[in-house]
Amino acid sequence: MAGNRKNQAAAVHFSTVLKVVLLCTLIGGSAIGYVWQKNEISRLGKQIVSKEKSIEQLRRDNKLLADQVAVLHSPVMIDRRAKELNLGLAPAQPAQKIILTETVAVSSGNNSQPRQFASRPAVELTP
Repeated sequence: MAGNRKNQAAAVHFSTVLKVVLLCTLIGGSAIGYVWQKNEISRLGKQIVSKEKSIEQLRRDNKLLADQVAVLHSPVMIDRRAKELNLGLAPAQPAQKIILTETVAVSSGNNSQPRQFASRPAVELTP
């Protein structure tokens, strides 16, 4: 029996080796996951900064273009451009203007009919 005890003490149990390997794998996997996660956080942070810079640049460009549109829509600029292109445009004469008057509809409490803002003859539709 003394011989058997010597062999048992020197022998390594399979379950112990398995526990050690699993523990090392768990610790190593956790370490790799931690490093990967930190790298992803850093990469995403750089992407956010880059996107914020591009948004700010687009806002500046949008403001610049809106200012240009406002200048180009001004009556002075339109008149100048029409003269440059020799379009022969002139202000409208009083005889060329048509003034529309708005008639006020009297409400009789019946809201089933739509409001009419300009006077025009009523058209009857027959099926």
